[in-house]
Amino acid sequence: MNLDVEKLYTELRMTQIELEATLRVKRSSKINHYIEAELLDVEASMRRLENGQFGTCEISGELIPAEILELVPTIKSKKDLEYMQSYYRKSLH
Repeated sequence: MNLDVEKLYTELRMTQIELEATLRVKRSSKINHYIEAELLDVEASMRRLENGQFGTCEISGELIPAEILELVPTIKSKKDLEYMQSYYRKSLH
């Protein structure tokens, strides 16, 4: 995998800080639900980077293409990739 892991981890950490700060600001509960879900995804990606499982499908264990991980570092599985691709006219990779 040709990703700069340190840079990616730093970006995820900055996103985590931003999401946590946003949650501290009084927002409607509908918005908080989505922010909390994104925060959980970011934290899960950080854990996968820490334990060496980043970039593998949580279902099959297959590698997720690096181009996709650069675009969506919180992607969890190839099934998620297929779901995302159903909304795009052009291939994501």
